[in-house]
Amino acid sequence: MASRPPIECPLCRSDLSSDQRLEDHLVVDHSKRKLAKFVVSETEALTKGDVA
Repeated sequence: MASRPPIECPLCRSDLSSDQRLEDHLVVDHSKRKLAKFVVSETEALTKGDVA
């Protein structure tokens, strides 16, 4: 049986356990400012075409 690779947090790059949800990890382990900076940088990269 094939297994899925662990989900990786896009901010801190840590692998989440199989019973941990990404949303819960983001809310508990990352500040609003860090989340906002990530969203802004991703949006700017997509807008400017810097994403491969």
